[in-house]
Amino acid sequence: MHIKHLRFFFPLLLLAALFPPALHAQAVPAASVGPGDLILAMNTLRVSNGLPALIEDPIIDAVAQATAETMAANEMSWHIGNVSGRVQAAGYGGGATVWATENFAVGYNQTIDQIMIIWSDPSHMLPAVTAAYCNIGAGTAKAANGATYYILQAAYVAGKSCGSYTSSGGSRAAGTKVGPPPVSQVIIPVKVATPDADGRLYHIVQPGQSFWAIAIAYKVTIQDILKWNNLPSSTSLQVGEKLFIPSGSTVGYATPTPPGMVQISTPAADGTVIHTVQAYQTLSSISAAYGVSLDTILALNGLQVDWPLSIGQQLIIHPSNVTPSPTPRPLTPIERLTPGSDGKYYHTVASGESLSSIAQLYGIRLTDLMAWNGLDGTAVLQPGKKLVLQVTPPATLTPTRGPETATPTPTLETPSITPSPSATPVAVAATPSPTPPPSGPASSSWWLPAGIVAVLLAASGVLLSRVRINKKPPA
Repeated sequence: MHIKHLRFFFPLLLLAALFPPALHAQAVPAASVGPGDLILAMNTLRVSNGLPALIEDPIIDAVAQATAETMAANEMSWHIGNVSGRVQAAGYGGGATVWATENFAVGYNQTIDQIMIIWSDPSHMLPAVTAAYCNIGAGTAKAANGATYYILQAAYVAGKSCGSYTSSGGSRAAGTKVGPPPVSQVIIPVKVATPDADGRLYHIVQPGQSFWAIAIAYKVTIQDILKWNNLPSSTSLQVGEKLFIPSGSTVGYATPTPPGMVQISTPAADGTVIHTVQAYQTLSSISAAYGVSLDTILALNGLQVDWPLSIGQQLIIHPSNVTPSPTPRPLTPIERLTPGSDGKYYHTVASGESLSSIAQLYGIRLTDLMAWNGLDGTAVLQPGKKLVLQVTPPATLTPTRGPETATPTPTLETPSITPSPSATPVAVAATPSPTPPPSGPASSSWWLPAGIVAVLLAASGVLLSRVRINKKPPA
């Protein structure tokens, strides 16, 4: 994974540790992809993007080579880190602040096309698309397990325009190898051909061009070029060779997914988005495709920025947007009871249970349990025996009834009340008397039951057994 530019200085005392004189790594044979091939391929793409070719620097070459040997000796799968500090500590920049970036790839008998496909994501394409970079260097080394490490570094000096700074050779740790002679900066970018009269597109191979550079220019894959030209994967391009380039209008041609391109996953029903890592994909390219910050992906998946991804690894891009329902409260033992055919509730005794443990289970009194079942403290419970539980789920204890207040029976002295038209209605309905009340001489009088009066006057704390109400006759 690409390590972002760092401004920190790498201590000179650590140079010997990073670039040890004797490493269990050996230089890659000349027949394999070498540092010069890496530089030429990156500069080819840079020129095709309209930028000047990067100038090879001996100090960056030395640091890149030492990095390749260190990583190969330790069979590392991650960057060493602080590439800016390392190239500065080696002498690049003459003590000024420098910025640098580093690409690495590892594989067995990789071709330059395969390596450049690995570096086709935005993070690894910084040297090809960033105008600020001025210098470049590369190194390769083979590990004991046969894998080859490919390192490419690009850098520039802060405040210096490209070409205004030239390394004097710089300081190198003992045993550090100087890079190969500078690669020719004469780059021939791939010029896209025009279709012929039949609409078919052919490319004529020019000096210095590779399958990768041609595939990039025409926005197809190397596999497409090999397939449609009936060429084996081990073929070498020849200057002047004519290659048929398929396009979207070619019959039988299906536009492939470009290597490293991230296809967006469809959200699940709960809104969760899971991405399955494919070949050549990086955290940065996945982050950009989904429009989610790199820090968010790291946090959701418990990753660190320098951890490598593996093909098939699943990453959480967006968590579920469904709020989980709260876990329901477990039912109490009484709430789990179901009535028998007779409508009563029973507990079936299990092995090891006692009257006290059963009473404690249901939160009832031991004396009640024994009374309900006609048992005493000497009773021996047998597994399978059913005990009556006089309870009503959910758990409610049967209240003890207190003495009831007698409701007085209306007598002949209890009249029906007929309020006068001007009187305020009373929100209490009187019980009509079966017999009309007796007539009185000069004043009318009638009785209210003590229960009704007590209700009406309870707020004042007055308790009466009977109330006599006198009304004067109209004048």
